[in-house]
Amino acid sequence: MDLEQFVKKNVGQKVDFDGYCGAQCVDLPRQYWKDVCGIKERLEPCSTSGGAKDLFLDYDKMPKEKKYLKRGTRGFIAGDVLVWNSNPNNKYGHVAIMLGMCGNSFIVFEQDGFKQDGAKINLRSKDNLLGYLRKK
Repeated sequence: MDLEQFVKKNVGQKVDFDGYCGAQCVDLPRQYWKDVCGIKERLEPCSTSGGAKDLFLDYDKMPKEKKYLKRGTRGFIAGDVLVWNSNPNNKYGHVAIMLGMCGNSFIVFEQDGFKQDGAKINLRSKDNLLGYLRKK
C-alpha cells in the first residue's frame, strides 16, 4: 500500500490503532507506519505526557522509534509525520501525515482526538511545529 491508497482507504474513518481513548491523532500515523512503511513491531506509547508532542520531544528515550524513524526539522516531504508542540488549547500537541505544501501551509492527513470525527485532509500552518518523523 502506498500513501495515496492509505488516504483513500482511511479518509472519513475513525482509525483507532491501539484501542485506547478512541481515534486519537497518533493512531493515524501508527497505522500508516504499519500499513505503508512496513513497520510491524508495535511502537512505544507517547512517553512523558501521553501526548503526540512526545513522539518528537522524547525521541531519544524511545528505542523503537529510533530504530525505525529519523527525526528532522527541515526538508519536509510527502509521507513525513509532522509533530506540533502543545498550545493553550491542546496540552498534548498534534501529529499529521504530510501530503504536500500549499504556500506556507502543509496539506495533511489527520484526525482530531477531541472531535473523534474521523480522518480528513486539512491545511495546517507551520506555527508551533517541532519537526517530522520519517522512516529510515
